[in-house]
Amino acid sequence: MVAMELTVLEETVLSLLGKGKVNAKSSKQIIYELQSLGIELGSDPTRELRGLMHSLRLKGFAICASNDALSGYFLAETPDELWDYIQRELERLREQAKPIAVLRQVYRQWVNEQVQRRLTVLTEEGKQFLRSLITGDDFTYIRKFPDRAAQKIYTRAVLVKMNELQDWIGNKALDWLKSQGITEESVREFIKEVLG
Repeated sequence: MVAMELTVLEETVLSLLGKGKVNAKSSKQIIYELQSLGIELGSDPTRELRGLMHSLRLKGFAICASNDALSGYFLAETPDELWDYIQRELERLREQAKPIAVLRQVYRQWVNEQVQRRLTVLTEEGKQFLRSLITGDDFTYIRKFPDRAAQKIYTRAVLVKMNELQDWIGNKALDWLKSQGITEESVREFIKEVLG
């Protein structure tokens, strides 16, 4: 056990705890017993008691809690009681960690999307290149079908650049387009500007 000094309140709480699960005491019972000794735990006594239990555990006291028929806090009387408590706590922490893992994925996806948006900012040269690809006949199509028009103009941009660079595989053309911020998404935004 870790040897640390206890506060008077911690000593009092320890003295109220029974040994073994059969002697478990509920939070309400412990708070009532503290009040009968003239000790008030503040505006949220249950939370403060939980904090005290946490502090005592950190100081090496084998305080367990159960939430079955014998619900409450107690000092472990046997290694098995302590082990059972540890296993329940680990399972509870694993369950609590599941939504955190999902939220972490959501966060990464969100950040990646923001980074991608920043990377798709059209340069002036990119805008001029796109303007050069739009003919007078395209405006009617753009107004009626802006999303399809964006795909069509992006495809046209890839093909024109492949031809200019004599890049029949398309890697150099796609690299150039990306360097100018030209992606399907940025072309879609560009078309909104053209329509606006």
